[in-house]
Amino acid sequence: MSEVAALLLCKLGGKAGSADDIKAVLEAGGVDVNEDKISALTGDMDGKDINEILAAGMEKMKDVPMGGGGGGGGGGGAGGGGAGAETEESKPAEPEEEEMEVGGGGGDLFGGGDGGGGGDY
Repeated sequence: MSEVAALLLCKLGGKAGSADDIKAVLEAGGVDVNEDKISALTGDMDGKDINEILAAGMEKMKDVPMGGGGGGGGGGGAGGGGAGAETEESKPAEPEEEEMEVGGGGGDLFGGGDGGGGGDY
């Protein structure tokens, strides 16, 4: 798969996409080079236009269902079987947080007692 990606990068960069071009891209990316895969790919692509191949692939992709749900929420809830079985009584009670007083009280936001009058901000 990385060989195909390297070929596409070569084509985007204006190169021919030869075996040497593909190998250079893979080496620059730190990927192990598999000469057999590169040879097979360049042999399969010989004499073919990459834009026509991509267009044909996109035409085939239009028939593949791509999830997404549509109306009615059909896509996202497959993993939650039994989630509603837990009742309110079985949940542990969470302690309520105390609210702090924001203004007044003699202190400022940073804990000083003078109201922030002498700061250099």
